[in-house]
Amino acid sequence: MIRISPDGKEIPDSEMLAIFETHGALRESIFRRYEMNEVIQYTSGVGIDIGCGLNKIHTAAIGIDKRLSPSDFGYPFGAQIRADGSKLPWFADGSLDYVFSSHCLEHFHDAQLVLDEWSRVVKLGGYLVLILPHKNRYPNVGTPGANVDHKHDYLPNDMAKMVIPLGFEILHLDTLHDRLSHIPCSKSEAQKYGHKDLNFSFEVVAKKS
Repeated sequence: MIRISPDGKEIPDSEMLAIFETHGALRESIFRRYEMNEVIQYTSGVGIDIGCGLNKIHTAAIGIDKRLSPSDFGYPFGAQIRADGSKLPWFADGSLDYVFSSHCLEHFHDAQLVLDEWSRVVKLGGYLVLILPHKNRYPNVGTPGANVDHKHDYLPNDMAKMVIPLGFEILHLDTLHDRLSHIPCSKSEAQKYGHKDLNFSFEVVAKKS
């Protein structure tokens, strides 16, 4: 089952796939939805999904993606703002309940600068929720099989060291891999993306204090 809202509403995998197909989001992943299942409860209120593609964490999130096309319009899981997300001029300091981003931060040259900006817009008591490929589970930058647009490889502790000085307390770190090891689509979907297994990510859930 796929969770599509922070309050726990769920739909079957088949219904999520039908949503993708109806709106031409054929490159989007059901397994990535299972990753989001594990953190969606931290995305209540007003917040953003940076680098959402056509697979935004839930329909109430404000989607930001450098690619904005007609596919996004009228599509509940698409983006509303065209930008890479490194700067967030639309949002005042401490104005958001959460910033969520999945498989995006590794595409930036200066991730610390980007995290500084994301932190700026999160209010006290709000959440920074990140999902990234694990350095030890995914092909590293410049090696066969790696995403050619990745700029850096990260371990969970690398992210913790970048986030904690910004005033965040780490609530969850690198639990996704074990929790999702039983999900069949991690392997059945993998070939579509040129991998053997999609279960290579880690999460950071951090609360601003």
